Amino acid sequence: MKIKYSILTRSKLYAEFGDKKMYIQGEATMTPAFYANINSIKKWEPPYDNEEITEEEKAELIRLITDESKKEGRIRVYFD
Repeated sequence: MKIKYSILTRSKLYAEFGDKKMYIQGEATMTPAFYANINSIKKWEPPYDNEEITEEEKAELIRLITDESKKEGRIRVYFD
């Protein structure tokens, strides 16, 4: 599956995973890099907010965002 994401603010990343969307909290640095908080991956935005994010989806989100962030011209995203 493909992912689209953007860093909205110094502390928030927005991701689209298929039809599902979410916000991930983190911290942008001057390096430049964005350190995303794994614990903030909790729920989808409506209308999927009643669906639980599985560990498999979480792992796939992390992998896809990390891989995409390695492309030239992108701000690197790290999960911790």
